Amino acid sequence: MKNYLKHIGENIRAARKNKGITIETLSELAGISESFLGTVERGESSISIETLISLCRALDVSADSIIMNEEQNLPPSDKRDTLFTMLKNASDGEVDFIIDFVKLYHGRVTFENTIP
Repeated sequence: MKNYLKHIGENIRAARKNKGITIETLSELAGISESFLGTVERGESSISIETLISLCRALDVSADSIIMNEEQNLPPSDKRDTLFTMLKNASDGEVDFIIDFVKLYHGRVTFENTIP
């Protein structure tokens, strides 16, 4: 369990620094104490789901990005590079599934900040 706590704490710290906010500001936004947030970032304390959600909302990141270390805030060019690498390494069956998925949802989902 300790290893997971450290991993989650490191991801919270990285997201906080990526947003350019202090531990004081994040603790205030999330409604937790600075000292508790410090122990969380160091992997010394576990957090409830409620606290995780509060932190994610304050950081404007997904829980996946904190728990699974999936970077959600990459620049568009890095996201494309990531996608191309994934496609390059995908099996034929995976590529077929992705194509079917895109065909199914293309035009049905709208995005606020689409990239040309």
